[in-house]
Amino acid sequence: MGKFEKSYGFVMKSFLRAVNPIKRKIIKTECKVHKFINYEALDILKNDGYKRAYDFLKEYIKDINSGAVWADQDFKSSDHFYNPEKGRGLYGASNALKEATYYYSKSINLYREGKINASMFYLGCACHIIQDMTVPQHVNIKLLDSHRKYELWVIKTYFLHDAFKAGEGGIYLDSIKDFIEQNAKKAIEAYLKYKEVKDKDERYFKLTKEILTQAQRTTAGLMLKYFNDVIKIEI
Repeated sequence: MGKFEKSYGFVMKSFLRAVNPIKRKIIKTECKVHKFINYEALDILKNDGYKRAYDFLKEYIKDINSGAVWADQDFKSSDHFYNPEKGRGLYGASNALKEATYYYSKSINLYREGKINASMFYLGCACHIIQDMTVPQHVNIKLLDSHRKYELWVIKTYFLHDAFKAGEGGIYLDSIKDFIEQNAKKAIEAYLKYKEVKDKDERYFKLTKEILTQAQRTTAGLMLKYFNDVIKIEI
């Protein structure tokens, strides 16, 4: 990242902080969806037969959800974008791959130090970013003009339809990069599949049915990866 790009990023974040009280109210509502995804991910672990992981992680779901909420505070969400083809996010910002990798590594290191609650908090941060990557606008920045309308629709409807709950079939991968790229690929595929549907509600429903369940399945996968990584650690 060049000097001009860094300066641009600094100025933009300084401006965003000035309107932060307004944004905080919006974030509080949006993060209900991230919490919903985390709860559904736990159910997937249970239904897929990973009872030990489920029993362990459910005890810390409040910490996980606290991290998921914090991950959007102070406009950290500007770092939650990543285009796999270009290997970057928003101009002047970090990107989802870097941030998720950092949070996950911090989570593992904190567990190694015996700070389990803090570890779960940063796992929640990583989960949040993995989930964001199922949203087409977080992958293809050119689509950002339609982002707010779609987010508001999801916030109003995510709890109304059983079709938005995966229930089982977690996606279990080996690395943070795998989760980021898997979700980015799914996001764009789903967007292209339904972009010509004229009726907005029908288009949003079909898109959400695919990407919200994808978010749940990959979150279950990340949670299981975390469980498998930390059970090797003796505190």
